Amino acid sequence: MRLKLTEPVHAVMIDTDLVFLDIDADAYFCLPLPQGLARLDGERLETPDPVLGKELVAAGLAQADPMREPPMRRPPPAPPSRTARRLLERAEGGDVRLRVAHLKALAAAVRAALSSRKRTFRQLIAAHTHEAAHGAVDMDRLLSDLAIWRRLAPWLPLDGVCLFRSGMLAAFLRALGHRPTWVFGVRTWPFQAHCWLQVEDVALDDEAERLCAFAPILGA
Repeated sequence: MRLKLTEPVHAVMIDTDLVFLDIDADAYFCLPLPQGLARLDGERLETPDPVLGKELVAAGLAQADPMREPPMRRPPPAPPSRTARRLLERAEGGDVRLRVAHLKALAAAVRAALSSRKRTFRQLIAAHTHEAAHGAVDMDRLLSDLAIWRRLAPWLPLDGVCLFRSGMLAAFLRALGHRPTWVFGVRTWPFQAHCWLQVEDVALDDEAERLCAFAPILGA
């Protein structure tokens, strides 16, 4: 049975566990399956079990796939292999002066943080995706601006929720012209969801060694 993920749903296979993320419901669903019962290829899902297929359709996670349209979604990036913190520690000197642009970006980040408490998960993702770009990355400037953020972060109203912290940093970097990818990942047994910012193979707000345990399910 050939299926296609519905518009708000993203998915990833971890061994034989099929994990769904519904951005409208702001909810994850983990479905442990026997070997060979489902195969996921991007947004397309195949299963030899018609009962499973009908249940996924009834749950709103999938729909019939006519195979007439090409895949529309950009796959999430692979987990990062480098950590920005270590790159900053190895950098010699560099221009890390606090500028007016940084203060304006900080104000934008605070406004984004305050408004995020009133926004749905879909609205948060849409706002970030709308401003995404795919040009050349100025890694030196990005690391310089990130160093300013790390200097200011101890004084900011950050809480322990990764969605809030990453969203605030994303707004700061967007205001400075950077376009990081907001990555959402999951792991199973035990199940855990996490998010972080990434540019190319560099994790901006977490450690690459920790993030390799997560399978990306969505990249915005």
